[in-house]
Amino acid sequence: MKNDIYVLAHEVKNPLSVASGYLEMLNESNVSKYKNIIKEEVNNSMEILNNYLEYNKLVIQKEEIDLNLLLVDLKKSMKDYLTSRGISLKIDFYDDDIYLEADYNKLKQVFYNIIKNSIESQSKHIYISYQVLFGKIRIKIKNDGIKIDDKDLDKVGNNFSNKVLGHGIGTTLSKKIIEMHNGKIKYQNNKNNGVAVIITLSLS
Repeated sequence: MKNDIYVLAHEVKNPLSVASGYLEMLNESNVSKYKNIIKEEVNNSMEILNNYLEYNKLVIQKEEIDLNLLLVDLKKSMKDYLTSRGISLKIDFYDDDIYLEADYNKLKQVFYNIIKNSIESQSKHIYISYQVLFGKIRIKIKNDGIKIDDKDLDKVGNNFSNKVLGHGIGTTLSKKIIEMHNGKIKYQNNKNNGVAVIITLSLS
């Protein structure tokens, strides 16, 4: 617990330090130039704190949800965030409706965290696909960013101190959410570049 608090403090300190630095540079002529950067870094700090708080009081409320609708909602809600960074998000939708017993908001948060981590690892293209097999659904989120060192692949999401290329507290929370759905989450490097995150869940 003491180590987790230390890591949390370190994670929050970084974006706040960036915001503080830009505040020092502000004057009447460049307010608009730096305002969005400062706002984003403060929001990053809030997101880290919220993830940490949620991790320690996580409750899953399952209901029958449509995965296709969730992914449409996800892409719509992240449109401005992705567009402003020149990121393309492609989703290969299944022809039929895909129903899961899951917590809609928590599962959406997992996808959001994975996409955000992909962007932090310098991805420009993110691709989501899935396939159904033997009552399970296998969801793959691929990016073209920096690979994770092979020796670190199994460490991602295990605890707050194992941060690898932006895979910090949000990744740890995502792993816990998937495990509370009786699912599995795995990270693997793509053949050429980037990382694939594979989530396996049971269908309704």
